Amino acid sequence: STFDRILASRLGAAAVELLAGGGSGQLAGWVDGAVAFTPLDEVAANKKQLDLDLWRLLGVLAKYSTGGRF
Repeated sequence: STFDRILASRLGAAAVELLAGGGSGQLAGWVDGAVAFTPLDEVAANKKQLDLDLWRLLGVLAKYSTGGRF
């Protein structure tokens, strides 16, 4: 969607600016309508359970939206 493409551009630009400024080791994300960075050690420490229903839905959507090439 348009939102997804703009979000990807914003996050990519923010990541490049972080690296250009000497920063590293952080994940760029979207929090409360703005780019936010989270340290990678914090990201890795917060493991979430995979929603198997969403995983199955992904398989169905991918099958029909990519012509079965998933």
